[in-house]
Amino acid sequence: MLGPVIEGKLAMLRPPRPDDAPVMIGWFEDMEVTRFMALHHPPSLEMEKEWLERMARSPDDVVWAIEHQGRPVGASAIHAINWKYGYGTTGTTIGDRSLWGKGIGGETMQLRTSYAFTQLPLRKLKSGYYEGNDASAKAQAAAGYREVGRWSKEVFVDGTWRDHILTEVLREEWERLHSV
Repeated sequence: MLGPVIEGKLAMLRPPRPDDAPVMIGWFEDMEVTRFMALHHPPSLEMEKEWLERMARSPDDVVWAIEHQGRPVGASAIHAINWKYGYGTTGTTIGDRSLWGKGIGGETMQLRTSYAFTQLPLRKLKSGYYEGNDASAKAQAAAGYREVGRWSKEVFVDGTWRDHILTEVLREEWERLHSV
């Protein structure tokens, strides 16, 4: 399903549109953007449009485009939602490298987490990042995620095997942090 519009101070989460697909393809063609992603090769424009259509129809995924100053700069989602047990797996990409380090990823994760715990019947969000992806580690920590495990030497990045660090945030932990 497409996520609702959520306004932040730095960015807005909004439903992705078909005309976002060419911009997204540009991000996936940038090896620096995909360095820490499990992406084997960039999708074609048609594949990206089909993916957006599938996500719009999916009852178990919530997806957003991240917009900054009127243009798409990234994407975020809650995937594989298990409605019975109340959890989902999250991911965020800031595709516009000129905005890295500006707090947009962190704010996005915080907005998405707030939505999951106040508007959906979810009790836990799971995520992860590859060792060396300090920006993702920092943004996830700011949104309340904590490390719960790791898969050793899971991916080969920049000539070295790196761990996959597993994270999660529980609703009650998030509520304590945000005095909800």
